[in-house]
Amino acid sequence: MPTNPATKSVNVPADTHFLLSKEAKRLQISQADYTGAAVRYFAERGLHPVDDVAREGQLIMQQVKKLGDRVFGYLQEQERSLLLPMLEEMLRSRVTLERVLRMNEILVNNLTQQLSNLSEAQLNEQREGLKQLRAQNEAMIERQANDAVAAVQQAGAGKLNAGGKLIKDVTV
Repeated sequence: MPTNPATKSVNVPADTHFLLSKEAKRLQISQADYTGAAVRYFAERGLHPVDDVAREGQLIMQQVKKLGDRVFGYLQEQERSLLLPMLEEMLRSRVTLERVLRMNEILVNNLTQQLSNLSEAQLNEQREGLKQLRAQNEAMIERQANDAVAAVQQAGAGKLNAGGKLIKDVTV
């Protein structure tokens, strides 16, 4: 019978008692503390102590699977809410560009036929007008690109440094 009323005794096989004694001595704790810690370990984790399967590994794998499912769900949501609209806009831009290029081909062919009927002075006048139109177009493209980048920077966390490279805000 136990001498301390707060303890109970349990019978264990001799080979198990040998391991208990050996490990408790190695760790420099009492056999009661070792036994109590082992029981708490299995009980707190809801593990079956005599299963041959790696119990802790099962729990870890379940948690990894749950985390993987959450990450996958997050990625799917990002795809739906961010990536698909971006892809749609890129495709729309590409189709628009292709159509504009085709229209330009038609216009160039028509203008080439008309220019063949002009005098040298009229041709020079047309060339100067074309140079001005190109300069205006390039300035407009530059302004629109800068406005788009500024809008993205204002909405996002990134900023451009003096060299035009994206830097990240770091908040501590």
